[in-house]
Amino acid sequence: MSTRAITTLVLVAGSLIAACGSSGGADTGTKSANVDGTVVAVGGAPLPGEGVGSVGDAVEVAAGAPADAGVAACAVDRQTLELAVETYELLNGAVATSQQDLLEAQMILEPSPRFVIDTDGTVAPAPDSPCS
Repeated sequence: MSTRAITTLVLVAGSLIAACGSSGGADTGTKSANVDGTVVAVGGAPLPGEGVGSVGDAVEVAAGAPADAGVAACAVDRQTLELAVETYELLNGAVATSQQDLLEAQMILEPSPRFVIDTDGTVAPAPDSPCS
């Protein structure tokens, strides 16, 4: 490729990049967006007192987050173990009686401290588990 072609290519690419995002001088300072056919105002963050929560609200949300995470972890662990027990039984023709059975069959990556598997394959909360 000749130097002239490369120079032309670079100039065209530079012009296109420079034009990206340009409003052509039509920017009036007003910002809006079309959402589902409705024009809505778009601007910076609202000022305090404009329907914005207080610091107390933020602290309340942050304080509740660990509890919500614990509930979610319990649900995910239970669902994972129940699916693994069911899959184990379908593939092996026998019920998994412990998480060790599931580990050895590579149905789970690590045991859950929140649950145990009873001898009949039922997933139950472990002693002192926060899950119920």
